[in-house]
Amino acid sequence: MNLTMHVARKDWRHTRLVLCIWYPVLVLALTLDQKIEMFLDERESLRGIPSPSAAELEYGVLALIGVLAVSLDLLLRAAIVSRLVHDDSTVGSTAFWLSRPVPAGTLLASKAMLLLPAMVLPQIVVHLAVTYQLAGIPSTAPEVFLAPVVSTAIFMMLAVLTPSLAGMAVLGGIMTGVILGGLLVLSWLGMPLVAADGIVRALTGELPWLTALAVCVTVICHQYLTRRTTRSLTVAFSGVLVFLLVLSREWFLGGA
Repeated sequence: MNLTMHVARKDWRHTRLVLCIWYPVLVLALTLDQKIEMFLDERESLRGIPSPSAAELEYGVLALIGVLAVSLDLLLRAAIVSRLVHDDSTVGSTAFWLSRPVPAGTLLASKAMLLLPAMVLPQIVVHLAVTYQLAGIPSTAPEVFLAPVVSTAIFMMLAVLTPSLAGMAVLGGIMTGVILGGLLVLSWLGMPLVAADGIVRALTGELPWLTALAVCVTVICHQYLTRRTTRSLTVAFSGVLVFLLVLSREWFLGGA
């Protein structure tokens, strides 16, 4: 336990500057996201107003700033996780078992010990505070609690399979391309995912994101405990296929 805490304190010293930059960006991104969502909910009442209305112009400005804030938010998240994981890399010549006498389980526990209070918990708290401030009632939807865990797990999965932030970006781009290609194939087969709001409807369920979380946790634990990168990559891409199948489960269950 002492070694786990020692590694966690070391990681905090290495990431605290980026974390302090990320926290205000997180507040801005979630606030703008909530404002845009509220505008879209009220959009029906604006249909009779001549265009461009003041509300529509405000929405355009919010959307532009929101895109920039979300982009910066994602970049900082990736940088934080990269700094945390790649300091004790699980791949390449700087892998932790080659340069540091730290047991794999201890190292994994120290990373989780920092990520949960430093990244997951703040996102939940900020989201609850923002929805309470803007709507008067804090949102208690399951995705409020699930999304921070899943997004952090995805970034960590990318980090444990790559030696650097650039490697994370490349692997993330490849996986995103595989998912988009899979969605196009499913659409070509006639599955109700791409047309209309099919993707949004499929993604609002908890099962796809629980599946993504299970895949990420499996890959992370497998890589830390076995250090078999090729096998971990196989598990990760197999998990992408499982995620796509879960998204289209209604088509399979209902029949084409």
